Amino acid sequence: MMAKQNNYYVIGGQYQHYCYGSAPTLIGAKRMARRHMEYWDNWQGWHAPSIYRAEDVVVVDTPRGEIRIPADGSTPVATATVVGDNICWEAE
Repeated sequence: MMAKQNNYYVIGGQYQHYCYGSAPTLIGAKRMARRHMEYWDNWQGWHAPSIYRAEDVVVVDTPRGEIRIPADGSTPVATATVVGDNICWEAE
């Protein structure tokens, strides 16, 4: 049996990055991002985490363990605008 390859990472966070997980497909990553909507405590309100390609994510050691964050200069594959209950995805 072939191992599942995670090609996309869902990363959000208002003040510091937080990785919600990974998915083998962009559709799967978008579904994961919808499940992990964030309410930001400024005027922005609801926010969907961004999606990055696996090669644009680095692993960083912290006192709490390893975390995945976007590499310097990397841009998300997909970002979203939240309007009411709708998420409008924008591809980069």
